[in-house]
Amino acid sequence: MSQLKLLVTDLDNTLYDWVTFFAQSFEAMVAKLVEMTGIDRKTLITEFKTVHQHYGNSEQPFAILELPSLQKYSGTTSRQELRSSVDLALHAFNRTRKAHLQLYPTVRETLEEFNHQGVIVVAHTEAIPVNAYWRLQKLGIANLFRRLYSLEGDVRPHPDLSRTEALSPPPEFLRLVPKAERKPNPVLLADICAREGVPISNAVYVGDSLTRDISIAKEAGVTAVWAKYGTLYDQSLWGLLVSITHWTDDDVKREGELKRNFGHVQPDVVIERFSDLKAVLFACGQQTSLAMLNEAR
Repeated sequence: MSQLKLLVTDLDNTLYDWVTFFAQSFEAMVAKLVEMTGIDRKTLITEFKTVHQHYGNSEQPFAILELPSLQKYSGTTSRQELRSSVDLALHAFNRTRKAHLQLYPTVRETLEEFNHQGVIVVAHTEAIPVNAYWRLQKLGIANLFRRLYSLEGDVRPHPDLSRTEALSPPPEFLRLVPKAERKPNPVLLADICAREGVPISNAVYVGDSLTRDISIAKEAGVTAVWAKYGTLYDQSLWGLLVSITHWTDDDVKREGELKRNFGHVQPDVVIERFSDLKAVLFACGQQTSLAMLNEAR
């Protein structure tokens, strides 16, 4: 292996359990909204999905303020007034998120070690910038990344306009990823390596999705590390995420094609916890092979 100079890491379900924290937080918000307004849960879920499809992402901040049934119930379309009327539901979301949004064990110390060793660390995610950056800040690890590569997307500004600037990633920190280069387009990973001034042979990519993260790395010729632990969440939570997904019929078709095309892909290394990446760092430039790393586990 060549000397490791660049670590590109996925965020959701690689550094923290996005499925668990978001699904449970969203469920808590909807339950409180039903309790407060009496609006049917099915109606709310359907309207959330419509809003998400409009923006092209399933994690649209303050989508709750654009629900027709809530606007009708409240008798207003003013975002400021609506925010005040659903404050308890928003608090339910935030309270649950605070309880479940946590780094996986060993993430912080491993990122610190890579920084100490002079390895460039960048984040790559299909979350929109405002969400990805907020999580990095909230988890206290934004300073451990040189750059955030985040998928471009539409988003309404924060209802409190004074907070918009504080929630926006610094221009020098953020690189927007065009939708045409979304995972698993290998051009994106080649671009990241070029932007960071590191040859592909000196880069490692780590992520939880075989069809998206591992396939993009393998296609680009970058060492592919599968964060297997990121797939070990309560599968029952997935149903809620599917019910509010922004995916259209075309997106579902595309996902099926990805599974057919990349379902057989094999990672170079499988890790059971984030700190297993240290073995990859040690192996780079040594005689240790990737195969031997996995056999040693």
